[in-house]
Amino acid sequence: MEILTAGIKYPKEWVGSFTNMNKFAHLAGDFLYIETRFKLKLLEKLKGKKIVYMDMEEPNRFFVKDPEFRREEYEYYFYKILTMCPFTATWLNKRQGSNRRMHVFYPIDPELGPPEMGKKYDIIYSGGIYSDWLFDDLKTISKFNYKFVAYNGVLTYKFLPNLYIVKKIKQKFPHLKFLEKGARYITDSNIPHLEKWKIMAQTKITIVHNIVPCYASNLVNIYNTEGWQDNEAFSLLPRPNFFTSITTFFNQLRGKTYIVPQLKSRAFEAALCHSLILCRRDQFNIIENFFEPEKEFVYYEPGKLEEKIREILSNWSVYELVIENAHKKFLAEYTTEKFFEKYLKNLE
Repeated sequence: MEILTAGIKYPKEWVGSFTNMNKFAHLAGDFLYIETRFKLKLLEKLKGKKIVYMDMEEPNRFFVKDPEFRREEYEYYFYKILTMCPFTATWLNKRQGSNRRMHVFYPIDPELGPPEMGKKYDIIYSGGIYSDWLFDDLKTISKFNYKFVAYNGVLTYKFLPNLYIVKKIKQKFPHLKFLEKGARYITDSNIPHLEKWKIMAQTKITIVHNIVPCYASNLVNIYNTEGWQDNEAFSLLPRPNFFTSITTFFNQLRGKTYIVPQLKSRAFEAALCHSLILCRRDQFNIIENFFEPEKEFVYYEPGKLEEKIREILSNWSVYELVIENAHKKFLAEYTTEKFFEKYLKNLE
């Protein structure tokens, strides 16, 4: 197995950079493995090669118009596609009459993880703030001894912060916090990934979700995707009608988002780091494909996060067993080695 290193588009401080898949490359067959976004034009030079692609952008690649991100032109260049979305895998396998797609998990090399550490913080969330409910959850965890590790800006779903002129003003005058009211909640920003894991290891609870917000402005691109209605990932989206363009415009102004499932890395990272997985319950709950509720992680109900955090902290010894169960499950099933053995070692 050869691993593509040229033309990679993702930064080094991205969870996919910590698989260390190269440790097992010599044990697999004759194919090219690609585990991140890359310059698609490189595929023209790779014709004739058996290519296995790990796609971490499904189903959200259908949210946009950009052909480079949607990569539909290059769909059949890949021998196998490993996807984070079980629904897109089922949908496209059926449409294409093949089993090219396999639903997979986020592999992490445990040797890169931090040791078990004493707990200094109550709860952590890492990422951006892409919807009203995420912002509400952020305000809730700020009532505790919390950490909010922001990758970049927050409140990116709002119409005003996304205006070109506002973005330029924020770049020029970053101290103008009123332009990004969520910024005051940031405790750490753009820190190295391994440093984030150390903080996570020192935190009792990691809040996770497995939802990718679909903005009103994304709907038209999904509607223009042939057969989109058959993808269960899009089952909660409004169906187009005569008034769609009008309602979409006003929903875009108010920053409305719709729920679309997408497996995130945070649950696997929390399990690695001995932090309790506290997952937002949604209509899909795809985390249950990998971890067992109450035994290896805990749900919180939308709108009831504060009550759940207080209950956990008041009965901490009970949840320490849940943390240990999740860590054991991670080591047994979700490491890079296990990923390699399950999906790549005997690939035909």
